Amino acid sequence: MGGKFVNFLILVVAVYCLFRYIIPYFRRVLRGKNVQYIEPQALEAEMKSRDMLLIDIRSSTEFYNMFGHIDKAINIPYDGFVSRLGETADKLAGFKDTPVVVMGLRDENRVFLAYKALKEKGFSDVSILNYGVSQWLREGLPTVERNVKKI
Repeated sequence: MGGKFVNFLILVVAVYCLFRYIIPYFRRVLRGKNVQYIEPQALEAEMKSRDMLLIDIRSSTEFYNMFGHIDKAINIPYDGFVSRLGETADKLAGFKDTPVVVMGLRDENRVFLAYKALKEKGFSDVSILNYGVSQWLREGLPTVERNVKKI
């Protein structure tokens, strides 16, 4: 019975490593080397020194309730992101040189697709929050209170 349990533990650790490290690594390799990521600590420092546009693509429920959200981030859920970007891209023409950071809960493919859509619309300084809001929280960085909607 001990040998079966050890084999089971090895399998569990292998599956965990596959999903935690190997799949995200290959996902990033497939995205290409030109994708810009920003670390949470670096983002916090840059937010203090210059104006930035922070776009959180989580659902509004996650944005306001789940873990809170990063101060000054705007919520544009991914489900309507591409269509809203198409409608407002002309209005945002003056902001295309403003640094933009796209974020989700983790390093999801939706975040990369939103990043790519912004680049295609002519935004020059776009980056992805590395491992998303979950990494921001893991590093102990502040969020706006949960259940509080900005007016």
